[in-house]
Amino acid sequence: MNVKLKFKSPFIVGGIKRVSNYIETLDYIPGNVVRAAFARYILNNCPCFDRDEVVEIDGEKHRNWVYYRNRPECQKCRLKNLCLKFDDIKFSFFYPEGTDIIPLTTMRCKMRPEHRLIDLLTEKRECPDCIKAGNSDTRVEAVSGYIKDGKDYKVSKTLFTRTAIDKYTGAAKEGMLYSIEAVTATDGENNIVYWGLIKGITDEDISAIDELRVGKYTSVGFGRCSIIAAEDGDDRCAPTLQAVENKEEITKKMKLFSERYRANNKITDDYKYFAVKFVADAKLGFKSHGGNEFEKYKNNGELKDIWFNALRAYKTDNSAYEIDKVYAEVFNFRGYDTSKVGDIREEPVHMVQKGSVIVFKTLKPFNEIFDDFVSMDGFGLDTENGFGWFEFHFGLEVQVND
Repeated sequence: MNVKLKFKSPFIVGGIKRVSNYIETLDYIPGNVVRAAFARYILNNCPCFDRDEVVEIDGEKHRNWVYYRNRPECQKCRLKNLCLKFDDIKFSFFYPEGTDIIPLTTMRCKMRPEHRLIDLLTEKRECPDCIKAGNSDTRVEAVSGYIKDGKDYKVSKTLFTRTAIDKYTGAAKEGMLYSIEAVTATDGENNIVYWGLIKGITDEDISAIDELRVGKYTSVGFGRCSIIAAEDGDDRCAPTLQAVENKEEITKKMKLFSERYRANNKITDDYKYFAVKFVADAKLGFKSHGGNEFEKYKNNGELKDIWFNALRAYKTDNSAYEIDKVYAEVFNFRGYDTSKVGDIREEPVHMVQKGSVIVFKTLKPFNEIFDDFVSMDGFGLDTENGFGWFEFHFGLEVQVND
């Protein structure tokens, strides 16, 4: 179900903490943060919830865990259905309403940013508008972020300065002045609206929730929002895999992209080429062979094998596909699981940034490519929380009737 989060107050979703007294919010909301907001709401309204209760899940002890307790109070609970199926619900990442993620294959004119964007997969690394105008400098540079209605897009953020309070004296705690940056608007009217996809819920489940608290510092008013189902016909909502009913149109675009990609890269073999764009960060297992894959020099072929193994490590083993090119930003990330008892640190992972693009090649027909990839939830780990979700990428401005 496509849904929107309409915020009543600014929100903070923490990413990588660079310094101790400054917290910078992300401009998007990962699926695990939305899941945590759902869990918080269910537990706060659960008559059977015991804050001291510890449950064991996959060998680890957790507190504040959502599960169906099957007690008499549960039978008439308005959140019974959500509680019963909570483990099976899948959350996408949430983005500002109406925005698209710019793929990392996109570049723009270095001298005149107003010129149209180009995609390296299907176009040469030079500004076509400058060439047409007869300019001598046709250089282009990388661009990333969001685009909305054909223009660059950024959310509005505001910096708040706070001081910690000493719980014994009730006065300001010495040396604990800190700043937090929050998202305060996604449009010119200071509204904050994010959209995304939640699989496995119904309209009745949504109507049972009156208010969610999303992100950090919710106890002091940040992150208050309502959740509503997207209106009928709002097919731009939810940046995720294309719908199965669009198979014919998508396979036509894939064929057109393959032709343009082959022409742009002067390819003469018999392979079919297609690309996927990550619409969320992806947690990939680059240590799939039990060691650090990057301890020594690797050539292009070996690097492609490492990427391919990382992508399919948790998926079906399909040797019909090969990686042709990878355009990606990778960073190391180590988060926290605050539900764990004891050490709440999670294992560090290699995180591939949203907007990354991978070009595959295969001899399979496009309709089989579509079937193989559309059946996947995503690449890598934690796909039930939106990590690794992707969509087919066709380059910029590729239309079926071109």
